[in-house]
Amino acid sequence: MCDGNEFDNAFLGLPGFRVTAVIEDGDELLIGIETVRAAAGCPTCGVIARTKDRQRVVIRDLPVFDRRVKLVWSKRRFSCPEPDCPEKTWCERSDEFPSRQVLSARAGRECTRAVGEEARSVASLARWLGVAWGTVMAAVRHHGTPRVEDPDRVGVVTSLGIDETAFLRANAEHATSYVTGFVDLERPILVDMVEGNRAIDVNRWLARQDDAFLEAVRTVACDLHEGYRAGLHPYLDHARQVADPFHVVAAGNRCVDAVRRRVQNELLGHRGRKDDPLYRIRRVLLTGAERLNPRGVDRMALGLRLGDPNDEVLGAWLAKEYLRDVYLTEDAGEAAVLLDRVIAGCGEDEVAEIVSLGHTLRRWRTQILAHHATGASNGPTEAMNLLVKKIKRCGHGFKNFGNYRLRVLLHCGGIKWDAHPSTTMRGRSPRLVA
Repeated sequence: MCDGNEFDNAFLGLPGFRVTAVIEDGDELLIGIETVRAAAGCPTCGVIARTKDRQRVVIRDLPVFDRRVKLVWSKRRFSCPEPDCPEKTWCERSDEFPSRQVLSARAGRECTRAVGEEARSVASLARWLGVAWGTVMAAVRHHGTPRVEDPDRVGVVTSLGIDETAFLRANAEHATSYVTGFVDLERPILVDMVEGNRAIDVNRWLARQDDAFLEAVRTVACDLHEGYRAGLHPYLDHARQVADPFHVVAAGNRCVDAVRRRVQNELLGHRGRKDDPLYRIRRVLLTGAERLNPRGVDRMALGLRLGDPNDEVLGAWLAKEYLRDVYLTEDAGEAAVLLDRVIAGCGEDEVAEIVSLGHTLRRWRTQILAHHATGASNGPTEAMNLLVKKIKRCGHGFKNFGNYRLRVLLHCGGIKWDAHPSTTMRGRSPRLVA
């Protein structure tokens, strides 16, 4: 078994340092440390330096045995004996204790890993270490920014997904603000995130990417947002744009809802109530026809007979179902025929909402049919949005976009964290050497 000094030094785990004292201070441990080197050379002239005095520096380290730890480093201050040397005095330095940092490097790395890999909140880590929120966030920025900005983090992206999420909810001072995420649909990872959801926001981000990245992108999937389609020009004109199937069908569902609300209000003079015929079947109308059981079909027929005298809601429901048929086939030619049938039928209708749906489908016809050729969708992007929202919930909301972007990319930006190897207590006991 090793003696006390060897145990303390091994327990410290900092190469080049040794323990000089361990003191209990309530629920905390104060551990005195110093470097083991006996001499140092002048960084300018190389002459053996003299130790002038010592300066005590307190650094917060990782807790041990459920107790917080402060390291008290007796830092040597050296002076150069050479009279002509411009380097008069200097202090010891160590990569384990960055200058002007309250936390040790390993504590900062662990906080960054916990924020990124485990999506822990900065506030919980600050309580764990016994420091301020800003101290932990500064460490996360210091250690996390190089990982996020590493050019090798993303690599080659051939399929790019674009979607928006809410950043700040509307209040009396401002409207809802959004952020746009760029997702690699193949892996998937979050490539980057920018403020705003306008065409100019997407265009500015693309302008900052190098030519090799842009040339590798062959497919871009997004929802039916004109701003995103316009923002791809001219940097991704060579890529095939795909309209996400979920959002295309959602456009048909919105048409059904809009017609139902208007007809209901015109017929009854008020918004939907639980006993109103159309309100009672609002969810049935949005269910796919192939998924309706006989009871659901009867409910829908009764509700339309009582609440839709001019068959306007029925027309919107049929348009939605014909639109869904486009995605029930895998043949690109048949899909084009079905889509053109929907567009033509919507254009000939007298209901304004159905006509508007037809105009939308006509504008996005090429992008809608591109799904059958590429198989691309924004499904991975929507899944990534759940991780983005999880970070927002863990942080109880954000106001600083820089901090928000950093923490989101640390969590779902494809960073490889060092795995903690599993251990077992079974088997032969470790040998204690006397």
